[in-house]
Amino acid sequence: MVFYNKKDKGKNLFQIMEMIKTNADKNLYNMLFVELIAALRPKKNISSEILMQQLLEQLAHDKQLEEQFQKMFAELFRTHDSQSIFTSIGIFESGTFFSELFRQIRHSILPPVVDKRSLSHLLERAFSKKKDYIWVRSIPDNLWIEFFKIAAGSLIKEDTGLVHSLTNTLTELSFRVSYLGLESEISNPLKLLKQDINPFLEQNKKVQTLVHLLQSKNQQTAFVQSSAEDAIKILNECEKVIANIRAGTDKNGTSLGQSYILLRCSQLLKRIFIIIRFLAPEALPQHALINSVSFFKTVVESLNKQNSIADLYKKNSGMLAYQITEHKSASGEHLITTSRAEYKALFFSAAGCGVIISFAAFIKVLLQKNHIADFWQYFLYSLNYAIAFIIIYLAGATLATKQPAMTAAALAGSLDGRKGGVSLKGFAISFAKVWRTQFVCFAGNLIVVFPMSYLISFAWRSIMDMPLMVGEEVNHAINDQNPVTSLALYYGALTGVCLFISGIISGYMDNKAIYTHLKERLKQHDGLRRTFSAANLDKIANFFVHSLGGVVGYIALGFMLGYSTLIGKFFGIPFDTRHVTISTAYYGFGVESINNALSRNQWILTTLGIIGIGFFNFLVSFGLAFYVAMRSRNVPFSSLSTVARLVWKYVRKYPVDFIYPPREDRKEEEVFG
Repeated sequence: MVFYNKKDKGKNLFQIMEMIKTNADKNLYNMLFVELIAALRPKKNISSEILMQQLLEQLAHDKQLEEQFQKMFAELFRTHDSQSIFTSIGIFESGTFFSELFRQIRHSILPPVVDKRSLSHLLERAFSKKKDYIWVRSIPDNLWIEFFKIAAGSLIKEDTGLVHSLTNTLTELSFRVSYLGLESEISNPLKLLKQDINPFLEQNKKVQTLVHLLQSKNQQTAFVQSSAEDAIKILNECEKVIANIRAGTDKNGTSLGQSYILLRCSQLLKRIFIIIRFLAPEALPQHALINSVSFFKTVVESLNKQNSIADLYKKNSGMLAYQITEHKSASGEHLITTSRAEYKALFFSAAGCGVIISFAAFIKVLLQKNHIADFWQYFLYSLNYAIAFIIIYLAGATLATKQPAMTAAALAGSLDGRKGGVSLKGFAISFAKVWRTQFVCFAGNLIVVFPMSYLISFAWRSIMDMPLMVGEEVNHAINDQNPVTSLALYYGALTGVCLFISGIISGYMDNKAIYTHLKERLKQHDGLRRTFSAANLDKIANFFVHSLGGVVGYIALGFMLGYSTLIGKFFGIPFDTRHVTISTAYYGFGVESINNALSRNQWILTTLGIIGIGFFNFLVSFGLAFYVAMRSRNVPFSSLSTVARLVWKYVRKYPVDFIYPPREDRKEEEVFG
């Protein structure tokens, strides 16, 4: 067996094993443990798995090494406080998501004072490299189980104080779970689940009974095992409640605070299971050893990521992001056309939007002629856009660029295993529906908005005896859409980001309305009850619940588009937006204002610019929304390559389906058979 590589820094595994085997100085155990972990790190020509296998083989054949190995671990546990590993590492502190966020920011700048006698500090020294958790996870569980079996050989036999420390830890963790069970984020859903007994309080009684038995001098194994099984049973009930609360978020909504508390409670419950497994091994099946290995790997990863803001966000935002995209998905499903009747209805809906946008753009042109302080000037632009978008929403019209964020979530939802069977062929057919739906929306918007804007400008000239736009106004209206003379395509991509954020805001507000019981609160409001009849108040409450997300999202979009130019000016950076429908309206105003006096190149380039703006509006907003929806559902991106091939096969066989719907909905066998 080869252990040594001249290019490797530090001592190799063979040298470390020799030092452990011959060591008689207990003060060197800390250093030897750190060196042992360093020797197990992967080298250029050898993996950590092979190194671990070599270590275990040597331990199996060398009894003196095994004995010294066990003595080292027994001494490390005797001289170090192990409680913090179970109560702190990998468990969020009490408080809220934002308190934990600010704590991690503070500690990343100025680390806290460490207890050098704690086992967590020793592990932090040993696994000091930020990527150590990767090679630790790469070693198979069966090898780690064998490693821990050997290392733990003397922990119970010798007076290491481990059992006393674990019983104290068990008590502390149990009380923490009880406290979290009283938080409104858990207690309120418990009422909805109609739980007669709060398992988060009940578990504390069972755990305390187990602790008293373990601390008893005349403890009997049968009693300990029975008590441990009772504790495990009620702890399983706690986990079921958490799972039911998460499953009910479709109906009841959720919040970042609830996500944080549920995650923290789950972390505590997992630690309690692990400690009970160690103190009463007969109470759980043998395969639970894997949970102990999983715990060790979690501890190492938590130490490596202990001040990682990205990791904190990733762990906490998943459930909330899922609910936000779920509400977007529900909206998006209504925007995907299947029949020809739906397709035609959507076209007229998009055409109506074109009329509204034409007048909104006209009002903005008039506002530009009144020069006031920049802040208020752009505030009026934003308010104009916001009002126009709200009218579009309430009138049931369709803004093409607002669709992608919604339809992307619905499309990703078709790959969500939690909703039933997943069919990649079905996804490809759904993609065709989304594509033609988006096409007809763009067509409806643009076919109407250009001639409508042209007519408005013509009417202005006829009534006022002057063009709507003059001088620089005309230049901006035409050249700002030209991809050669401006950053139109880049600004179109930035607009895609704004559209995506608007969709996120809509989903968040829809979720918030449900989670905060907005409908019930409005119906119980004393002032509203005195003003409206019960039937009318019910209609008002339903309107707010169903429309709040859409209205707030459109308001946000209006202000993002309205203030973007001012932000670019303020910071002196190329920051602006180009919305395809609004840009087309301005194009129409500009063309009419100069009596169609455009060169052939200007006609071609500006038209291509409009198309490019629409493409990037769609691509960026759809791409971001689809990515978030896929991540929130934990759908593997590896499946997309297969989907791409299926979509291409569909395009080649029925290309018209991506523009206009067939008479009858396509079946998978018909397309891919």
